[in-house]
Amino acid sequence: MSFFSTQIIFLPGENIIFKTNPHWLSFAVPAVAIVIIAAAYLLLMPLFLPAGIPFLGWFPVLFSVTCILLIIIILLNWYYIRYYLTNFRLIEERGIIGKRTVSIWLRKVQDVSCSYGVLGRVFRFGDIEIKSAGTYGKITFDFLPNPPQFKYKIEKAIQDL
Repeated sequence: MSFFSTQIIFLPGENIIFKTNPHWLSFAVPAVAIVIIAAAYLLLMPLFLPAGIPFLGWFPVLFSVTCILLIIIILLNWYYIRYYLTNFRLIEERGIIGKRTVSIWLRKVQDVSCSYGVLGRVFRFGDIEIKSAGTYGKITFDFLPNPPQFKYKIEKAIQDL
């Protein structure tokens, strides 16, 4: 088992119906924003330095390395959020090193709601909120790709119980 592998223990007879990560835009938008801000800063910084002052030596290199590390952290965070639909339950797993897993049994699901805005309609992503009976609470699958399809699969899995 790999250091970064899943920590979910599936039950005997439990089969994965659907597995996904959040939509790729949930990673791409912050990463592109960091690249644009970093490039603008590094290109414009020399224009504001007084004449005769060097370009601050190692600072641009450290700033660039920090930006690259931020992008790697955002990528890993996106990659290690997984949403599962099995024939028994809904599971949300997140965490790069420390893992957090939340699950709701399909037989306990009371409501499945799907929401997405204008950008979600254009790029086909949105949120699904699953509410359950009792103390189980709810799970929200954020930035889910193609939420109506996932909602349909959840409702079909509940019907097939």
